[in-house]
Amino acid sequence: MAVTKLAGGGRQAGYTTCTIADEGTTSGVADIEGYGITGLLIPTIDSANLTFTVSNLVAGTYYTVKDMDGSTFTITAGTGAFAVGSDDLSPLFGYRFIKVVSSATQSTGAVTFTFTLKG
Repeated sequence: MAVTKLAGGGRQAGYTTCTIADEGTTSGVADIEGYGITGLLIPTIDSANLTFTVSNLVAGTYYTVKDMDGSTFTITAGTGAFAVGSDDLSPLFGYRFIKVVSSATQSTGAVTFTFTLKG
């Protein structure tokens, strides 16, 4: 999905979203399009760990984001909605195409994640 630009200045210049379909585990693509990530809004979901895959091409091969020790970058998400700040999302910096992957099937409906961005 393309970046939606917001009017005015401030920390957030725009946002883009990606959705895990009902009964799914992997979202569609969030296209960061040269922006910096300032946050991630996580809606109410079925309790799960969230990981991320990235690619340099929208239809390319997606790779799991890991640290230098080989540990997968993971966010533990309960059932309540919450936000994650940019410092905690630093493993995603520099990637244009991102997918959110849930460890549990989202069986209570589709869930949309919002990346807040700064240009």
